[in-house]
Amino acid sequence: MDVAAMAQSILGSRTATALQDAQVSMLKKTMDSQAAAASKLIDSMSLPLATEGARGTKVNTYA
Repeated sequence: MDVAAMAQSILGSRTATALQDAQVSMLKKTMDSQAAAASKLIDSMSLPLATEGARGTKVNTYA
């Protein structure tokens, strides 16, 4: 194997690694963005919990 082919192989491997790192970084950013949007949506739908009365204050634990 000559030096040029070896250099080409090493550079190709580094390029593939860099591309994979960029893809993982974009995936993480996208997942963080989606998590923030989902959290915001859930927070906007929150309702106050019942604190008195017969409904919503008792849990039946018998199955």
